[in-house]
Amino acid sequence: MSAEMPRRRPDAVTIIAIYHFVAGGLALLGALAILFFAILPVAVSRGDPAGIAVSVAALGLGFLFMLIFGIAAIIVGLGLLRLRSWARWGAIVLAILQLPLFPIGTIIGAAIIWYLLTDEGREPFEGTRPPMTTTATPPPPSPPPSIS
Repeated sequence: MSAEMPRRRPDAVTIIAIYHFVAGGLALLGALAILFFAILPVAVSRGDPAGIAVSVAALGLGFLFMLIFGIAAIIVGLGLLRLRSWARWGAIVLAILQLPLFPIGTIIGAAIIWYLLTDEGREPFEGTRPPMTTTATPPPPSPPPSIS
């Protein structure tokens, strides 16, 4: 039996993970909406070719951003549930990206950043580290005896 207790995931981390699943799912739905309801009709329209190209490029960038954000949010949510330290930093980065989405994104993003930077939010992600051991450096080898 191990003397080490398994790490317990705080409820706040579970809530943040669920938020990332919901946000990621909505972002992926938004990406699909851009793809089907915006890019395709513009592509088949008979308008100005330059205007269509600019519209498709802008909508394509929006689609790409939503797709990447959605996938990243879901991956971070999984990592948070497993208490991976990279997921904590990923959640902080995603929270920073949503700060300009006033007012809800600002409030939720600030709350996530605040919690994950406190000791209570940081500790679950720190694995049990082995104690630091210092090994003495062996002395340099002595020179070979001289033959006289």
